[in-house]
Amino acid sequence: MSRPRAVVVASMVILLAVASPASAQQDAIPSQVHPGSAHDVVKYGVAADENCMLYFDGEPSAPCSGASRGPLRGTLSVGAAQPPGPAELHCQPCHRVGAPSTSTRKPPTTTTGPVTTSESPITSPPATFTSPLVEETSPKPSAGYARRPAGTRILLATVTVLAAPRVDGPTPAPSVENTTVLDLAPRAWLAILAGLLLAAAALAGLRFARRRGRKPPPPQPPTGLPEPGIRPVRVGVSDLAGGPVPSDIPLTPDTGYVLWVDIGELPGADASREVPLDVVAFDSTPAGLRPMVMGKPNRRVRLGAGDAGRVMFDLRTPVRSARRRLRVGLYCRGVLWQSFAVEADVGWMEESGGWRAARDYVAGYGLDPSLLDAAAPHALSIMVNHNTADEHGIHVFFADGAVPMAAGIPAAHLSRLQDRAHDLYRRLEAAQGSLDSALGALALHGRNVYTAIRPRIDPALVRAGLDPVPLWQRLRERVRVQVIWPDGCAQPLPAAIVYDFPLAEVGSAELRACRAFFDDLTARVEPRCFGGRCQSDSDKVVCPAGFWGFRLLLGSPPSLGTDRPVPDGPAESVAPPALVLGKAMDPAFVLRDRHLRRLRELLPGVTWYEENRRAGLLARLRAVQPSMIYLYCHGGVDEEQGIGWVEIGDGERLSARGLPDDLYRRWRSRPLVLLNGCSTAALGDDQPNPLTQRLLWAGAGGIVGTEIDVRETTACRFADHLVPLVLGENRELGDAIRASRLELLRSGSVAGLSYLALARPDLRPMLKE
Repeated sequence: MSRPRAVVVASMVILLAVASPASAQQDAIPSQVHPGSAHDVVKYGVAADENCMLYFDGEPSAPCSGASRGPLRGTLSVGAAQPPGPAELHCQPCHRVGAPSTSTRKPPTTTTGPVTTSESPITSPPATFTSPLVEETSPKPSAGYARRPAGTRILLATVTVLAAPRVDGPTPAPSVENTTVLDLAPRAWLAILAGLLLAAAALAGLRFARRRGRKPPPPQPPTGLPEPGIRPVRVGVSDLAGGPVPSDIPLTPDTGYVLWVDIGELPGADASREVPLDVVAFDSTPAGLRPMVMGKPNRRVRLGAGDAGRVMFDLRTPVRSARRRLRVGLYCRGVLWQSFAVEADVGWMEESGGWRAARDYVAGYGLDPSLLDAAAPHALSIMVNHNTADEHGIHVFFADGAVPMAAGIPAAHLSRLQDRAHDLYRRLEAAQGSLDSALGALALHGRNVYTAIRPRIDPALVRAGLDPVPLWQRLRERVRVQVIWPDGCAQPLPAAIVYDFPLAEVGSAELRACRAFFDDLTARVEPRCFGGRCQSDSDKVVCPAGFWGFRLLLGSPPSLGTDRPVPDGPAESVAPPALVLGKAMDPAFVLRDRHLRRLRELLPGVTWYEENRRAGLLARLRAVQPSMIYLYCHGGVDEEQGIGWVEIGDGERLSARGLPDDLYRRWRSRPLVLLNGCSTAALGDDQPNPLTQRLLWAGAGGIVGTEIDVRETTACRFADHLVPLVLGENRELGDAIRASRLELLRSGSVAGLSYLALARPDLRPMLKE
């Protein structure tokens, strides 16, 4: 629309709004009634629920109805025996009022006696009503939106009952047609005159522009739209009638609401592809409280390139004031792709409250059906987040059950389990002692982690009508499992050490390793114990098949929640595969050259780009689309600035701030990054510029690093198996890491469990032909 036309339209809208009958913007409530009559009542600024009632002269008249933010609508029924004189019209119980209502908040007391209004000194006969006790220290509500105690009657009007009843039928409600447009205030006339002058000037300007042959300026594209490849997803709260609930106002106790999820379109996506998307919403608050999410917590939609529309969940707020936490997740094939944390204040809190919805985990911004459909199915997704300062929430989604579950665990308890796992990794890596005692110590602690998780999840499964046994038994197979945490949180769950086989209550010295498993491992055949049951069949035998890290295909893809969104995009094929190597030149690395030479021999079809200086490495990363980036390095954290780094060349450090901005989305090949150094998987956790996030920002498909300091022997042996499996055999990352851990176990080391895959387990740096 051209500018002159827009001015004309705006002028006409202003003119119509001002010239509309004044009574249309006022409350349609009769001032005089006759006994035996009925009248339509409309009260703007007052909200009515289904349970609201109109009271006339202290007696019920008729039920009200209306949207959650008004207006109130009802029918006033005047009894045939109603005595003449002034009488009052009330509404009870109304929970919300908004401007321009003139009613004020009633104190939480029991009132008996006459009621007066500011407009009229006339009193009504005594009327009694009781409201529950409400603390008067509650904060003052925001202007135009207040909450009233249940049971409070709101005075709507004082109505005069005429002495002589009418016999020719009910009196109709006042009509807006009785109000003339000419009965306007001087200010309204001035507005009308200004609108007319503005419209005339706009029409003259439009005629002049056409006479001069000028064309209206072209429409400008809207600003603030997301980048291509990003699908808009929003989460919010509305009332039962669909009206938006202000985010800065607490929710009303014991009231119904709607939690909605809007999924927009993805321009440019393949319109012929559709995938099933599970949209879930569930309570993330501790067990024992009545849930806010009512009904089925899962909605399955068909996601294509277009708008998926609005997915809605019923909410019911608790009776008492509280702060409740909910979670919304978008799953496809058992993989969590986006997660939202929703926090809602119910009732008047000590501080100004409301509701908030924040996206705290993103594995894919675009939700492109082509990419989601290519993801391999996962059996289980576990997300651990901070519920409060003292509690973590464990959120579980079994693909077979398709129902989300939530449980709380003390944050200190989970932190001790994680610290204990790292201590065991370090001690066993340094001591290199008996394999029986090492596996025994790991299994005892891994069983502790397992029993800290499952007993908290099973009651939620039972409440949902599911049998927990077959769901957990499904994990005895070699299936894919996603273990994740929100953006900005350190890894809270030591998933690789989890041990789910039976174990006796004995010390580690009384446990021995499963001989049948190691016989098969030595013979380089698939251990029979991976069938779901240890061949030794003894709870005093530790079987490596009981560890999640040796049996399952684990992956922990970090959130893409960086300073700039990373759109989804298919990886570009690289032929032949390319490996960019950055190496530290520390003389203490005595195995480095032999290890790298062996890898070259095992990968004859791979193009190598080797750099031993930081500047050369960055230049190479700008110029090449790698299949893998391998940093054979030292790792650490700058104690003064708290930023993680890796060492390249002769003591040159590379941190997140050292990766230049022109690397943003440069690696279209989505390479795997192997940080083969000390504690490299922890670099960036809770730090201002995390290196792992910066690598994902540049386009990395995933990262593999260590949770502890490892020996050079361990680092070389692990990479000797991982790199050829990924680049030579094109194995999935989860399967390649599992096989590499087993190779270390065959040589007598359990340190393979300390390697963490910050990626989906089905990642393949090399595309299938």
